[in-house]
Amino acid sequence: MSAELVQLGSFYTEPGFVLIARINGRPVGCVALRDRGGGLGEVRRLFVTPDGRSTGLGRALMAGLVGQARSNGFGRLVLNTLPTMTHASGLYADLGFAVIEPYVAEATPGVLFYGRDL
Repeated sequence: MSAELVQLGSFYTEPGFVLIARINGRPVGCVALRDRGGGLGEVRRLFVTPDGRSTGLGRALMAGLVGQARSNGFGRLVLNTLPTMTHASGLYADLGFAVIEPYVAEATPGVLFYGRDL
């Protein structure tokens, strides 16, 4: 992830983007979309601080991402997560994501891959 942080400006360049949620000006959550070309966007780095969890903030961030991705011309979204991230997996399923085959050549064993059309 350190290489991603160093290249943050180019990693999520348009039509990709980063959404940041704030409460009283304080960042409490984020999600990003990386352009993988051909109308394919990769959802990355969904995170909500502990005090923002169980408030619907993760769902709101993902809903905002889906809407912005559609507006930016993406036709399909993909993402990956760990099996231990059960709340995230449930959220993705609720938002229409289904388990798919890995979209990367060298998938880490045990990682779950999801996708959905817009």
